[in-house]
Amino acid sequence: MKFTYDAYKNLILLLKEHNYVFCSYADYGKYDKSVIMRHDVDRDLEKALVFSEIERDLGISATYSILVTSEFYNVFSRRNRELLNAIYENGQYIGLHFDEAQYDKTERDWWKKAIDDELSLLEKCVGRKIDNVSMHRVSKEALEEDWKIQGGKVINNYGKEFMQNHKYVSDSRRNWREDVIELVKKGQYNRFHMLIHPGWYDEKERTTKEILRSFCRGQVYKCYDELDKNIRDLSELLDRSELSDGGEAE
Repeated sequence: MKFTYDAYKNLILLLKEHNYVFCSYADYGKYDKSVIMRHDVDRDLEKALVFSEIERDLGISATYSILVTSEFYNVFSRRNRELLNAIYENGQYIGLHFDEAQYDKTERDWWKKAIDDELSLLEKCVGRKIDNVSMHRVSKEALEEDWKIQGGKVINNYGKEFMQNHKYVSDSRRNWREDVIELVKKGQYNRFHMLIHPGWYDEKERTTKEILRSFCRGQVYKCYDELDKNIRDLSELLDRSELSDGGEAE
């Protein structure tokens, strides 16, 4: 499967053609054939919005897992709050993306308070209850212990139910380890759990290097634009064009 918006649209259409119902982590049990579509938003809320618009137009819902500890986006900035609200208004679910690496694991149940605190922050940001959590670069410990978040009241997206009783497929590191198109066509599985990262996709197929380079350059220009809001006459000190290394500005 290519890493383009059209390829993603075609995957959705193929799943619908094979009678899979797109659902949340909470309601998949209502359907004989279901697919839970999740998007971990590791670095780019703008591309997450594009995915949510594709899904809205095709009449489906997916779960967007949001980091509150990201170095790339601040969920409390006005622009990002607007993006999150737009994603929700496009009919999508919001979940917490929990990064274990942000914490010192000094106690056995260190994760309980950490997840509770992050859930509270994200709920304040989006103004609604969050009922599911996915791990960022999930650890062997988290998988094996099958964490019961808030005693099971909040869904663990990496719980055994979703990793063992569903067919789990992912494009992590921009690498499909299995041919997802063929898996759908063969009809071997009635329940899919799919993880797709919007940050890897674009209008046309690009190399991983091109995608990462574009993202990094975009971050530079975003940084400049933020400085421009806070430093009077910034262009007299540093012109935006001076950031370019000869390539086209993002």
